[in-house]
Amino acid sequence: MLKHLDVKNFALIDDLEIDFNEGLTALTGVTGSGKSILLESLSLLFGKRSDSEYIRFGKSKATVKGVFLLSKLQMEKLTLPNEITLLREIDASGKHFVRLNDETITLSRLRAISSEIGLIHSQNDLYQLLDKNTYVPFIDQIQIEEVNQLLSSYLLKRSSYLEALKHYESLKSRKNESMEKIDYLTFQIKELEAFNLVKDEKTTLEDQIAKLKNFDVIKNALSFSNDVLTSEVFQIDLMYDAIKQLNRIKDLDPSYDEVHNVLENSYYNIEEAIRSIKHLLDTLDFDADLFNSYQERVYELSKIEIKYQKSNNELVDYLSLIKEELALVVDYEGYLSKAKTHTESLYTDAFKSALKLHDLRIKLAKKLELELTKSLQELDLEKAKFEIRFDEVKEGITLDESGISSVEFMISLNDGEPLKPLSKVASGGEKARFMFALKSFFAKNSGLSMLVFDEIDIGISGKTASKVASKMHDISREIQTLVITHLPQVAAKADFHYAIYKQKVDERMQTFIKVLSFDDRVLSIASMLSDDEISSYAIEQAKALLKK
Repeated sequence: MLKHLDVKNFALIDDLEIDFNEGLTALTGVTGSGKSILLESLSLLFGKRSDSEYIRFGKSKATVKGVFLLSKLQMEKLTLPNEITLLREIDASGKHFVRLNDETITLSRLRAISSEIGLIHSQNDLYQLLDKNTYVPFIDQIQIEEVNQLLSSYLLKRSSYLEALKHYESLKSRKNESMEKIDYLTFQIKELEAFNLVKDEKTTLEDQIAKLKNFDVIKNALSFSNDVLTSEVFQIDLMYDAIKQLNRIKDLDPSYDEVHNVLENSYYNIEEAIRSIKHLLDTLDFDADLFNSYQERVYELSKIEIKYQKSNNELVDYLSLIKEELALVVDYEGYLSKAKTHTESLYTDAFKSALKLHDLRIKLAKKLELELTKSLQELDLEKAKFEIRFDEVKEGITLDESGISSVEFMISLNDGEPLKPLSKVASGGEKARFMFALKSFFAKNSGLSMLVFDEIDIGISGKTASKVASKMHDISREIQTLVITHLPQVAAKADFHYAIYKQKVDERMQTFIKVLSFDDRVLSIASMLSDDEISSYAIEQAKALLKK
């Protein structure tokens, strides 16, 4: 949950600090007072991309800092302490800095952390209900870890299939070109095969030739080194005796211990070097015939490289390619058939993997149907029926990045009415209630500790507003809930009521926030109930709402 928010130099906000508590918190204010600005600043802590345009005019940077308290489950998942501080800083150049407890982190890491803490609903989120492509991700969120595991497996198989499909399509297009080159390809293959080309062969031979050319230099260097290290003058045995003497005094002073360690390491390193040099001398041999054969092979490889204008390794790949081209010409139908069979086999593997994911989504959709139907009925839609309808799936269907599932959210809101697409039949207020139920379910299901709603109660009034307010209050018993609202019923149900307002300071407008006392809440709610001036009747109504 969010414990404290500190915003500086962000749009109309100069310096704003506010503490938050568990339960339901209502944020109210007239249009243009800065409610959306406050939400935008909070969104930065949830991974939204920064924009230097939000820096307050005349300032060089803007900062948003939030202190969060984590649940035991969140602490285990994120391996973080109970209390953390997240900070975003934007400077005028467009650079942004992200910190976790004074440690710099990436934006992706911030998103991973904040996604475990809570979620923010903005007004634009309602448009997601108009696009059926957003529905599958809603279902996936119910068991996201299991979904991602199946999705990753599917995507690997899909990638193999797409590569094979691309290759198969290229083979079909290359048929006509290859027919004209059959004689030329046959000659090139015969010539290149005669060379018995092996990747990296020329480089390896050149290295061997370089060693053999410098045989005397290598032998002299190894012999000299061996003589120096094994001569009686060097006396490595005396070095060992010195180590034993130093071992007797090493515990008497740290400097003795240090020189003992240095000498001991040197002794063993020298012994190892002597053994290595002796082995190299014993295995050193100059074979004149082998040296000449290496040079002849490198000369031949250099000639063929010049002729084809390709390197040794490129020629190996080229030979494989032209063999394939020739096989395509000689037995086009057979070769193409093999490629097609291989592609179809990979498609079948990917399809089966996608089908497992699809079956899981059907199972999860049933759970979502039950939960949302129950929630909608509690939100003054007693006759609501909700169904997630999957499009038919059969082999041959296109394999999309998200799988093979395509769904429609079907809903009936009145007795006797058939199920119809949600996007077409639900009003603005009904869509808002649907989204509220959806996001509340996800928050509970994912173990989140914070929910933020920006006017999710839009288009709702009267008795329905009271039911929505009660539902928000119920949810806030488990999950800290912050709601920007224009509904008096929601504001009255809140455990805490903050007013957001702006006023001129030094000839500039600033946004402020304050906690309202009971009397202030009465006036604030009464103003929501009034058109222009606050009436005594509105005040009485406000008091009545607060007492419920």
